[in-house]
Amino acid sequence: MMDDPSVRIMDVLGRPLSPGEEPLRSALEALGTPVQFPAEHTIFWEGQPSHSVLLIQKGSVKVTRKGADGTEIILAIRGEGEVMGEEGVLMGEPRAATVTTITDLAGLDIAADALLAFVRDHDLWPLMYRAAVRRRRQSDQRALLARLDVKSRLARWLLDLASEVGEEDGDGWTIAVALSQQDLAGRIGASRDAVAIELRKLRDEGLVSTGRRKIVLHDLEGLRNIAHR
Repeated sequence: MMDDPSVRIMDVLGRPLSPGEEPLRSALEALGTPVQFPAEHTIFWEGQPSHSVLLIQKGSVKVTRKGADGTEIILAIRGEGEVMGEEGVLMGEPRAATVTTITDLAGLDIAADALLAFVRDHDLWPLMYRAAVRRRRQSDQRALLARLDVKSRLARWLLDLASEVGEEDGDGWTIAVALSQQDLAGRIGASRDAVAIELRKLRDEGLVSTGRRKIVLHDLEGLRNIAHR
């Protein structure tokens, strides 16, 4: 099993608080309105008021922010079971990042007032606070990638992707999202050409393979050795 660096609040809410009680997940889902978005659709914009959260039921999104030079920086990839936009709602602040679908997506839109009442009524502030802190730490750790060479940054990012949205099968860990080399470059702070060169090296070494709308990681230990050298 891979270490999962992300914090999935819905996984915690899926467990009963005490024996015999219903999980809180169902109660939270009941507050939402079903929504569907096509691939490459922007759901939240950075700086936009935080009027609701999105609970992802199917599909994946990328979380981005504008850099000082105006370029798009990919902060994270999120998938099924993730709650998006909760930090802005809980803190009463604008969206800190832009959220755009990678694939077709189905989910639930939950109004800010409904989420705040749910968190208050079920005494969930400690859980939500811990989740926000862990995600902030996750962002800080990723900022350290800038100190590594491109190949190490790419290997670490691919491992993170596998943890967040990958699925294990007979060939390894499959990341079934449509990410371009430009997306990868933006996420790790490198040029597209540099990413193309290092991705080709990883393929030549048998560590990964790429196909239409997917990347397969064949040798996790080999990638970890590159990521932490």
